[in-house]
Amino acid sequence: MFYYRLAAPTLKIVTDPDTPINVYLEQGRSLLFCIWHEANFIGFYWFRHRNCAALIEGSLKGDVLAHVANFCGIKDFRVTDDPRNSQTVRGTINFIRHIRAGGHGTIALDGPNGPYRVAKPGCVQIAAKSGALVIPGGIAYSRKLILKRRWDKYQLPLPFSRVALVINKPLEVPAELTKEQEEGIYNEIVVEVNKAMTDAENILNQKGKP
Repeated sequence: MFYYRLAAPTLKIVTDPDTPINVYLEQGRSLLFCIWHEANFIGFYWFRHRNCAALIEGSLKGDVLAHVANFCGIKDFRVTDDPRNSQTVRGTINFIRHIRAGGHGTIALDGPNGPYRVAKPGCVQIAAKSGALVIPGGIAYSRKLILKRRWDKYQLPLPFSRVALVINKPLEVPAELTKEQEEGIYNEIVVEVNKAMTDAENILNQKGKP
């Protein structure tokens, strides 16, 4: 938490992630940001204090992330790896209710415990039941540490790094889905999030390293 308070305010976002979503915010749409777990450091800080919530693991490890989220004005709803666990069911239902009441949400697609960059299928159902517009996102840092021993290869930006935060093609999810539609949207979300990560890296490479 100390490092987050120290580093986050010094990061410089060199892209314009607000413009792609402002039109939907002006329309009163709720947004559901979909990212990889490794990329959540800057996302909370960028979208701070905007009535957003996050699904976070109900554990001591999750407590650390929840403190970061709460520091940014983001509400945490706790879940586990087991979709049938009572905590997961309760947390997911309340997360959906938050969005349906006019809030926004963010999901680490491969959270809470991986495997690395393997998206959980529940993201499509959450979007369908909440009515939120899915916003695929990706990040890249000009200077960072990659925590290779963690399952998610978490990216920890160094202070005063430049950040590319990319918002990709928004996706509408119907309230009623066939299995084929659900699989198609799931695959499209994964493609768009991966593309956002690649685009973010390319933007920083084009701008040159410090």
